[in-house]
Formats: sequence, structure tokens, C-alpha cells
Amino acid sequence: MFFFLSCTKQSITNWDNDFVLPIANSVLNIKNFFGDTLIKPDNNGLLNFVFKRELLAVKLDSLIILPDTSITQNFINPTPFPSIMNPGQSLFVFQPSDLKFEIGNNISIKTFVIRKGNLKVKFSNDLNQPLDLVYAISSAKKNDSIFKIKETIPPGINSLIKNYDLSGYTLNMRGISGNAFNTIIQNYNISLNPNASTTTVNPGKGAKIDLTYTQIIPDFVEGYFGQQIFTIPEDTLRFNFMETLKASNFMLSETNVSFHIINEFGAEFSVNLNNIKSINSSNNSIVNLNAALLSNLNINRATKSTFSLFPSNKFIALNSQTSNVTAFISNLPDKITFQGNVSLNPLGNISGYNDFAFYNTGIKVLADINIPLKFKANYFRLKSIAKVDFSNVSQLDRVKQGNLIINTINGYPFKAKLQAYLLDDQNIIIDSLFLPNENILESGVVNSQNEVISYSSSNINIPISNYKIIKLKKCKSIQFDTYFIMPANAKDIKIMENYDFKINLVAELSYNLSINRN
Repeated sequence: MFFFLSCTKQSITNWDNDFVLPIANSVLNIKNFFGDTLIKPDNNGLLNFVFKRELLAVKLDSLIILPDTSITQNFINPTPFPSIMNPGQSLFVFQPSDLKFEIGNNISIKTFVIRKGNLKVKFSNDLNQPLDLVYAISSAKKNDSIFKIKETIPPGINSLIKNYDLSGYTLNMRGISGNAFNTIIQNYNISLNPNASTTTVNPGKGAKIDLTYTQIIPDFVEGYFGQQIFTIPEDTLRFNFMETLKASNFMLSETNVSFHIINEFGAEFSVNLNNIKSINSSNNSIVNLNAALLSNLNINRATKSTFSLFPSNKFIALNSQTSNVTAFISNLPDKITFQGNVSLNPLGNISGYNDFAFYNTGIKVLADINIPLKFKANYFRLKSIAKVDFSNVSQLDRVKQGNLIINTINGYPFKAKLQAYLLDDQNIIIDSLFLPNENILESGVVNSQNEVISYSSSNINIPISNYKIIKLKKCKSIQFDTYFIMPANAKDIKIMENYDFKINLVAELSYNLSINRN
């Protein structure tokens, strides 16, 4: 047979074949557009849009800061005559002195527990013998022991540089008098090292100490925090998923928007939120929120028992009786803008220097939006995109005839008008698939409560022309736009958890197949 076939002349064999080619599948479901984290069903299966956001957070470390503080102490012979020092003899013995931190904002601190902090000391010694230094902060205690430095300073300029950890120390900041604020008590003692030789201290000579307190972070603070105003700059909540949703005469049945203010500071605050706008960029529409409840909110101080904290909570709920919040959200905003301010101790020092705060605590303003998906509208649109690629399908060149077939299953309680657009690699529309008035799909079957009890199926056939084939080969994705059309004078539409709209796009093709034979 091999010999016989090898002697035949070249010929071409042709025949027609029918193929069904799957192209794209898409499921339109509310969860697909908003995300599982934003859409939650209630106990009856009604979907709710749930969104939470922290609008403001003021923490202790931004409220109270001990500024970096540097001091220089000189221990020199103040007389015009040389003096003799023997081993172990004190050069100077200083009485306790105050060191005040300039905190600002009229803040008056009486107790400061250090979570983290550093003391850097540079020692200089003008003598030719080593000196012993004792530096103590008698008002700083840790485990009932005061903070104390004991160092031997060798001769020379900056002859010893060391850092000391202040973490865990509690500072009594009332000073020597007991009536001051922001003030610690320090002590010094300079003496000639016991193992040194007797030396002469010339006039103006001795020792110098540079102390720098840096990076002091509080773990607990008590006193008066002053009157401060914290600005909430104009900010924007963005809802990018709204780009896939468009509606006409849309109005929600109800909207639940609340603000939760948590005060963990032992100080009073007042909060003012204003200029809150709902912005729908596609419609170029803006709705201002009218809510007097968000102006001049007085927030009580937190309380404590020893080191147990009990925050103060305030809830502000907006509804149709107190605001226009339903119209505000029914605008279907893709962004919400807001601004405001928070005032600390608006009534002054009413605590009698007993304001307090713990590390990593603060005042927070939280927004909580809960919207049951129950509404009226003329229509609303959902958009989805399915990736495809026909560029390497050479059989399209041999297509004689065919149809694109759209199989749909509608599980929503309203009719759907379907359109599909062919997009190129730049996501630019190069063609559409459906003809007007030939793309209406029946709604699901509903009961007396306007809830779907069974789905409806529909098919749409689209003839394939040579023009369509050229566009298909350039197509990289298909955008499905589905307009859900509400029945006239219908009850509020409910979007239940089990509702979806399924689209299956296939091509039935008849094309000529040819094979060269030698």
C-alpha cells in the first residue's frame, strides 16, 4: 500500500464540519461586584451592604511627647586660686536641683511612666587624674530603686560617652517643691577616684557633663493635657466597585449609618464632622449630608481602676427622621468626602490635673454603614468582563456560516436587557453583539412578595458575518452590560443571597476543512 500511494498524484480533500465552540461564561451576582467582605446576608437571606472605616485616630504618642532635652553641667574650680584634691575627695557636692521639660500646649504632667527612652551622657575631664561621677534622678523610680549613674571619667575632652536605658522608670514630675509640673529632681556628686594620685585643680578647670534625653515614649501619663484641636483634613472614602453599577431613579428603602466614637483617654473631647458629600462621578451628582447630630458632639472621658481602662463610647445613628442619609446613599457614590476637627478639654482643666492616658490608646471615630439591598428604581446596570482570545484560531478563516448563541438564566425579579461589547487589547470597544429589541430576557418567576421562586431561561442567536469574524479575531475580552428593568409600580425590589444571572456564550460554526495529500 505504501508503494501504491507513493506513486499517486497530489490532490486536495475538502469537506464541511460543524463545531460548537465555547467562548465565555459569566455569572452576574451582587457579591461579584461588591466583594464577599462587603456584602452579607441577613437571617432571611436579604443581602446587606456592610462597610466600616476608621475616620480618625489620635494616639497617646501624638498627644503627649517629652521633647528631646539637653543640659550641660560644669563642675569647675570657681576660685582664682589652685586647689589640691586628694583621692576620694569630692570636687563638688550639689544640692538637688530641678530639670524642667518644655512640653508646650499648656500641658502639665505630674506622672510619666517611660515605655522607651534614652539618656546620652558625654563626660569631659580637665584634670590629669580620673574622676568619679554619681548622677541620680531621685524622682525616677523602677522597682523602688531610683535611676543612678556611677562612672569613672578618665582625663580628656568627651573622654567617656555612654547611653542609658530609661525604659520602665516612673517619673514624679512635681519637682522639689511638690507643686511644679513637667519637672524632675536630679543630684550630682564629683570626686577624685580613690586610686588616683593627689592632683591640683586650677581655676576654671574640673569636669563637664552633657546630658541629652531623647526618644522618650510614654507608657502612662497623668496630669492636664491642655486644650488642643486636632484637624481631620478633607479625606475621601472610595468605592471603586461603583464603576460597575449604574441606576436610574434609584432609591433605597432604608439606610443605617452610624458613627461610633471610642474615647480611651481620661479627658473630655468634642467632635465635629462636616462637609460630608456623596459624589457620583459618572452622573456628576453630589448630595450633601444634612446631619446636625454630627456637630459639636461632647465625648465623656474614659475611667480607670488602677491600670484597668474603661473607654467611653458614643453612638450616633442617622436615619430618615434625623437626616437625609437615605438620599445621600441612594446617590450611589463612588466616593464620600468629609472633614472636621476634634477638640481636647473644650471646658478646660475640669479634672484638676487628673487627665490620663495609656500607651497605644486614643480616641477613634468609626463609620459604620449597613444598607439592606431593598430599593426602587427604573433600572440598574451591572457590568462584567470575560477574557477571550481568538487571535490564534485559524479555523475562523474557513467559517462558512454560524451563530453566536447566548444562553441565559435569570434569577432576578425583573427583566434584563443584555448587551455585549467586543474589546481589543486596549479595552476599547470595537463592536457589539446584540441588536436592539432582540436582547430582552424574561424575569424570574416571583411570588406575592416579589421574591424569585424559579429561574427563567432564554436563548439569543446572533448570525456570524465575515465582518464579525474580523472583529472576533481582534477581540481580547467581552464586556457584558446587563440592564435590569424594574416593573412599573412594583413593590420594593429585594436582592437575595441566592439571586444571580448566568450567561453562557458559545459559537455554532460550519466551516470548510481542507487537507493536502501527496
